[in-house]
Amino acid sequence: MRIDVHVHLTPPYVLDDRRAALAGEPALELLYGGGARMHGTGELLRAMGEGGVDKALVGGFPFAREENARRFNGWILEECARHRGTLYPMAAFDPRAPFAERHARWFLEQGGYGLGELCVYEEGLSPPLLDRLEALCLLAAEKGAPVLVHVNEPVGHRYPGKAPIEISQIQALAERSGGARLVLAHFGGGLPFFASMRKGVRESLGNVRFDTAAMPYLYSPQALRAAAGFLGAAHFLFGSDYPLLPASRYERYFAEAGLTEEETGLVFGGAARDFLGL
Repeated sequence: MRIDVHVHLTPPYVLDDRRAALAGEPALELLYGGGARMHGTGELLRAMGEGGVDKALVGGFPFAREENARRFNGWILEECARHRGTLYPMAAFDPRAPFAERHARWFLEQGGYGLGELCVYEEGLSPPLLDRLEALCLLAAEKGAPVLVHVNEPVGHRYPGKAPIEISQIQALAERSGGARLVLAHFGGGLPFFASMRKGVRESLGNVRFDTAAMPYLYSPQALRAAAGFLGAAHFLFGSDYPLLPASRYERYFAEAGLTEEETGLVFGGAARDFLGL
């Protein structure tokens, strides 16, 4: 079974007029106001079929205005209900917004599967933001829901949406996850490399996993091979960041990383099945 833990889905009203739908959302206007790909349900299901993906955790975008988040995530709930057992609804919103905790509780009580991808592009994981994310993790733990949080590598090339995050901040998030099943996107910003340290990192990662979203753009395949050696392949979950890259690109990447057949099976779905109970 293949499980994609990091998918973005776009409703028709955004596809029809993305400028109007994203108006008043500066972070989203920056990332999606131009030609960035946005796909609807039909395209996603076709891509899943072509890539042999059986289940996907589906979210939207981190709206900072409550009316936008409510409309978008309400649609996510309805659309995933139409494809129950295949698409699992995740709530995306700006975790700094004053409505964030209220909205998260509403979404989960309406049958939402989890929270994410929770993104902040303009700043690092500052103490106030960590406080907000910790509160959301505690809520998710109470509801038995997973949380997917956007983090990125602190060094390397610049690109739109790359936040000024420090490794110590990512570790702090792992330590403050409150017992929630936490998935750190984009290889956890490189945190898995630090699991090679003798003390202070591995102990905080028992309930934390890392997805592979955008890894072919960011890291050589040997990065995954090394990290799987430190932590075990079961700590890594296939996330495509659809529509960024198809599953076939990750197939090649995992092969180039030299993962065994068993390790590839874990990353592509076995680890997510066990960690998320899917």
